[in-house]
Amino acid sequence: NNKSFIGKVANDLFRSMNLAQSGLNLDTDDLKQAGNLGLWKAVPKFDAARGMKFLTYAAPAIRNAMMDMVRDAFAAFEQRMVTEDKDGICYQRVSLDDVLPGEEQLRRIEAIADPYAMQPQSIMEEQESRRELYDALKRLTQREQTYLLYRYGFTDGEEHPLIGTAIYFHLTKGRAKKTEEQAMDNLWLELPWWFI
Repeated sequence: NNKSFIGKVANDLFRSMNLAQSGLNLDTDDLKQAGNLGLWKAVPKFDAARGMKFLTYAAPAIRNAMMDMVRDAFAAFEQRMVTEDKDGICYQRVSLDDVLPGEEQLRRIEAIADPYAMQPQSIMEEQESRRELYDALKRLTQREQTYLLYRYGFTDGEEHPLIGTAIYFHLTKGRAKKTEEQAMDNLWLELPWWFI
């Protein structure tokens, strides 16, 4: 009962204070932990002789412990927001959705280089390889071309297993394997450097 009450208070506080968007690096588990500490602090002060339920007595202590955690997190957040290093440089949090000054009207996120993005040279090489492959596929029979395009995911972006391809083309597994081997042999004749 106490655990579910603490969870409810933590979730309500998290939602009502919009902590998910606050940048305070707090989540509901942090608030629940603080609530549990507040519950434990209320135990020695509780007097059952007064006729009050323990949870009714402990509720303010639970909520106050959670609020103390939020206040501490906010103070730490403010400290991080405006910090001066030894050179006197001031740091502040910025939004990636901010529009940068200039004529291009770029948002900050559009101006940041993606370290995982492919380099132009790699993109060009991949496009050239793909073009060579498609040109070679065009020189195969229609059946071989269709089979390989489906089997290796050029039609829907998903590679299909041999048995799945056999079912799709209404072939036996043996016939599908033979078709694939023949198609790959013919493709190899067109693009021998691909198979090195």
